[in-house]
Amino acid sequence: MRQRRILRTLIRTLLLGLAVGLTLVAAAPSAWAADAHPGSWTFGAGAGFLGDTPDGTAFAMNFYADAFLTRNLSLGPLLQLGFTGDMSQVGVSGQVKYWIDIPGTDNRLKVVPEAGIGFVHTGFRNDDTSWLIVLGASADYRLNNKLSVTGTLLLNFTSLDTDRATGADVMPGFTVGVRF
Repeated sequence: MRQRRILRTLIRTLLLGLAVGLTLVAAAPSAWAADAHPGSWTFGAGAGFLGDTPDGTAFAMNFYADAFLTRNLSLGPLLQLGFTGDMSQVGVSGQVKYWIDIPGTDNRLKVVPEAGIGFVHTGFRNDDTSWLIVLGASADYRLNNKLSVTGTLLLNFTSLDTDRATGADVMPGFTVGVRF
């Protein structure tokens, strides 16, 4: 019975992630990864790991959108999904990012510190929902005018309580992905 509930939660979460990803891809023709002028949008996704979740280290997927307010400042949503054999976790936050050009790279390489706030829900033992504060940084390398590769390190601060002795206070994550 419990395994069926976990499987249903996992399938629903994967379908939600797929729906968000397809929505981002459908909107991509208007986005240019290299064109970071005010009013432009970019979208991205990545896969990697999320550590110290209520069930240990999890496979992670991130989906995000960035609306540029200035050439170096963007706002947008971040969807984080985490899965283990017994757990599924969904985090949603609003992020602010500052894009820093690295000299000598012909504006191809950028370092992107970011911060955000939102909420996280985990389906493990006793399900729990908590606040979420996200701090992190990315390296963004533009391959061409429409595609960049990214590496992102995120620190997720939360107060999830799933009957584990220590709870999940900080969940570090690393993903590699693309931005278009």
